[in-house]
Amino acid sequence: MIRALLLMFALIAAPVSARPFTAKDLATMERVGDPQLSPDGRWLAYTLRTVDYDAGAARQAVWALDLTKRDAKAVRVTEPAAGPPRPRWGEGGELYFLRVDGEGVRQLWRTSVGGGTKQLTRAPVDVGAYRVLPGGRTAIAIIRSFTDCETLACTAERLAERKRTRKASQLYDDLSVRFYDSYGDGRRGTLVRLDLDGGAAVPLARGFDVEDDYDFDVTPDGRTIIFSALASGVSPTISAHNHLYRVAVDGSAAPTRLLPEQGGSAFRPAISGGKLAYLHRGGNGSDGERSRLFVAVLDGSGAKELGAALDRWPMEIAWSGDGKRLYGAVDDDGQGRIFAYDLSGKVTPLTGEGVASSIAVGGPALAWLSSRFDSPAQVMVERDRATRQVTQAAAAQLADVSMAKTESVSFPGWNDEPVQAFVTRPPVVPGRKVPVIFLIHGGPHSAYSNEWSYLRNPQIWASRGYATVMVNFHGSVGWGQDFAKSIVRHRGDRPLEDFKRVWPAILARFPDLDGNRACAMGSSFGGYMVKWMAGVWNEPWRCFVAHAGAFDTRGLSYSNDIFYHNDQTISGGQAPWAAVEDVERFNPVAQVDKWSKPILITHGARDYRVPFDQGLSAFAAAQRRGVPSQLLHFPNEHHLILGPQATVEWYAAVNAWLDRWTAP
Repeated sequence: MIRALLLMFALIAAPVSARPFTAKDLATMERVGDPQLSPDGRWLAYTLRTVDYDAGAARQAVWALDLTKRDAKAVRVTEPAAGPPRPRWGEGGELYFLRVDGEGVRQLWRTSVGGGTKQLTRAPVDVGAYRVLPGGRTAIAIIRSFTDCETLACTAERLAERKRTRKASQLYDDLSVRFYDSYGDGRRGTLVRLDLDGGAAVPLARGFDVEDDYDFDVTPDGRTIIFSALASGVSPTISAHNHLYRVAVDGSAAPTRLLPEQGGSAFRPAISGGKLAYLHRGGNGSDGERSRLFVAVLDGSGAKELGAALDRWPMEIAWSGDGKRLYGAVDDDGQGRIFAYDLSGKVTPLTGEGVASSIAVGGPALAWLSSRFDSPAQVMVERDRATRQVTQAAAAQLADVSMAKTESVSFPGWNDEPVQAFVTRPPVVPGRKVPVIFLIHGGPHSAYSNEWSYLRNPQIWASRGYATVMVNFHGSVGWGQDFAKSIVRHRGDRPLEDFKRVWPAILARFPDLDGNRACAMGSSFGGYMVKWMAGVWNEPWRCFVAHAGAFDTRGLSYSNDIFYHNDQTISGGQAPWAAVEDVERFNPVAQVDKWSKPILITHGARDYRVPFDQGLSAFAAAQRRGVPSQLLHFPNEHHLILGPQATVEWYAAVNAWLDRWTAP
């Protein structure tokens, strides 16, 4: 498999050309996603995203490929449409997907590779993630419903009434006020049984909040659902403690909890025969906590951990076709590998360099998405002991673009522990030094991995003559539990020490980098670090760029949308009023009197993770201090900048800022 991976992406990566890779290339390039294998492993379905740049719209279509024919060509089986189609195979080779009907409601449809499409549901509100049960007559779906409504019609009528009366307010009695990019309206992701022969829709777990199809699975006999959800009445803003529940498909009884004695947070249930696999986190269940893989019988008894000796953890899992092992997608030393977890306890890496995700299994076949810094995501398939790349998304668009190479290096950081960094450089010209962008990732429990990015892509800056340095500081995932949790209560000092030690080591290792023409840039947690560094470590930098970063940690402690995460990172899980010293210890607002270097602040108005006022306040501070500064405001974007035109505009403003302050 590894030898095959080394050959992947040849069509995209091989050509060498002088044409630069641009932000518009990034925003408009084709993207594959959501690979799905038919039960017998013969067919692969996947989505292909295309962009109408002038309209600012993205569309996705479903394509299918016969894996048994080496020279087979993929065929499009649905028309491009807005929203994720979520293709899923039925047991007889039929293909299900989601699409908006003539009434503007997202419904479940069925088609086949040979053609012939039929609408299966006529729900009064949008159908979300789903699973079709054996026999093809019933589906379990997630539908956002009001918790006190016994029918979907009740939810639809209430929404229509609100629209008709143009109600100007929403009364809340819990903290489900807003999440990520939208305000709550009282609905939750409810598991619903849908009769595909035209019968009624029956809510099965009212009050429980279920997010996606990886949050539930159905027993082989089609009678029982095991799902992961927050307990009824608990807001996702204050808890990450998901639990496992069991409910009958016929709705004859209320959900009952599995494994109450285990505590912590249990999620990602996956069923094979009479076995239940799931992931479990201790502590408060938030990011940075190790996810442990367990296998139990369907009632939760006899739970056994797999891979306990491996200080890495999966974030997605899937059973093999024969039920003898599990596959897990795991962050590992700056790569994202698939590991095989045998029921015997043996753990084996299956993939090498790059990032593998979106695992799909069908019969003897295994599929996943794989990408690298220099190659966008493609679908890989392992079948009959051979691995091959089966898609060439964006190959034509990037055929005349040459990609810069990225090197992985490691240097001692805080506590003399190794800290990894990725360095991407434009072609080296003897005697010429290049300006540098020092990129800081978000999270902080995240990482820069050897993965293609549709957000901050170093290839764009390499094509403009900039090098990028990306440091996986203490708190990053992929280097074990202690490394990830070392940032708790230390987010302003231990990463900073990593940066202070790694930065001169990078310059010594790569003499073509110009340390006197460098800007520091970060998003989310990285944006916070930029604002913190602007006051406590601004000497090496010509300029700063901060996107969606906290400026006043006291204010953010009461205004973000995931309080448990903020509390965990800042004070080890204490509420802000009980940990005032922790909240203020690394607060950028307290260091504004030392701001002196130019700073560009970018922020989306619909960002409720780090509300826009955090960006506006930082801009106001810079302006009032007379520091050269700009604010780039996106009225329709959220924590990420995703719109095609917004992406191009973001890069244009950032590139102009970099050019302005790093000129020789």
